[in-house]
Amino acid sequence: MAAVNDCFTIGSTVLCTTCFNEEVEGEVLAFDHNTKMLILKCRSKNSESLNDVYVLNLSLCSNVQVVKECNGNFVDDPQKLNLEQLKIRLRKTVQHRQTYLKSKNADVSPEVQELYRVIAKQFRANEVSWQGQNIQIFNEVTILPPYRVDNVVSSSNNQSLCKYIKKMIEQFINTRASQDASSSSSSNANTSSPVSAN
Repeated sequence: MAAVNDCFTIGSTVLCTTCFNEEVEGEVLAFDHNTKMLILKCRSKNSESLNDVYVLNLSLCSNVQVVKECNGNFVDDPQKLNLEQLKIRLRKTVQHRQTYLKSKNADVSPEVQELYRVIAKQFRANEVSWQGQNIQIFNEVTILPPYRVDNVVSSSNNQSLCKYIKKMIEQFINTRASQDASSSSSSNANTSSPVSAN
């Protein structure tokens, strides 16, 4: 690893190579010497009007270079981080990852795992679970293979929850059908041979 500067000036331009061999160049927003964490503002790859923000652990980076020093004249003071918003985003990301991991089941198809995730998004993580190949919601409603509207059963006769789950399954099936239809029509358009005009 290249030697890390004791300090990076806010506003300076820094170039470094991540552990994934990706080069990141951007303006320094913040640097913490104790943790070797550097926050860079970089041009967005997707939009001219937006910026990407990278939080880099310099202990895992190589070839750290200061491309351009800041002269110390700031047009604006650096914006303060909204820690509450960051906590909310972190919590949502963790929940999303947990739901994704819980949706994994080697006994069912990827489409059924996707259906599980769609249903789990509407409830708390512990309210949706696998019971073998069955999807169980609130320990009250079970979706049996082949996971259609007719395969929804309730152990507690909770009709409103059953109706809600059936509507979700119907919407999921319709969405997938329209996606499949549009992808097959575009692939047919690409593979069809031109018709000669006589």
